[in-house]
Amino acid sequence: MNDITWDNLYTDHADAYEVLVSHEDYRGNLPRAIRSIQPLAGMVAAEFGCGTGRISGLLAASVSRLHAFDFTYSMLRLAREKQRRNGWKRTTLALADSRRMPARSGWADFAIEGWAFLQIAVDHPEDWSFHLGRALDEMQRVVHPGGKMILIETLGTGESTPSAAPFHRKVYDFLEAERGFAPLGLRTDYCFETLEQVRQVVVPLFGPAMLERLVETKAGWILPECTGLWWRTAV
Repeated sequence: MNDITWDNLYTDHADAYEVLVSHEDYRGNLPRAIRSIQPLAGMVAAEFGCGTGRISGLLAASVSRLHAFDFTYSMLRLAREKQRRNGWKRTTLALADSRRMPARSGWADFAIEGWAFLQIAVDHPEDWSFHLGRALDEMQRVVHPGGKMILIETLGTGESTPSAAPFHRKVYDFLEAERGFAPLGLRTDYCFETLEQVRQVVVPLFGPAMLERLVETKAGWILPECTGLWWRTAV
């Protein structure tokens, strides 16, 4: 796994990505935060950029229907494996670009994305607001008026308090000032069973300095993580 980079993570190392994300939020703060914004029971949900099904798994047992989409086949393959293994019977998974969703307007009670829209901006540094704006417009389109739009992105790996990188902060300021999203911060710390997992997955992506931020506990190796939710009501 030593050749993992952010450039090839989603296409060539979906299994390593799953190792990383499956160890995040060991205290379960994220699902509680989502429910504080949007009740799940009986809702029809659209998920943008579902990846390996990290957020899908938090929604599938509660919503009446979940339609989840991702742009990368290797990530979607793992999400489908999870679907079969966990029996997500009211969930459909499909390949799609968040900027061009194959879905009619106004069908979802709420839409959600996790760690996907920021990546759109990162992938298009010269015109990131245009590409991110297209994804936001699509999210607005598929949600009926009065439904919620929820974005989940990082506020700092290895950080105990929110600390967005300069480019990330520019994107989040755009969400808040230009698009009317309200922010909510929380801790979603990682808990790894072994130090080898950290060396194989975390260090290649975040650098060796992360080893200094680990705390060994009875539960495992804890790496702090801050996460932000941004949300607004569709009009």
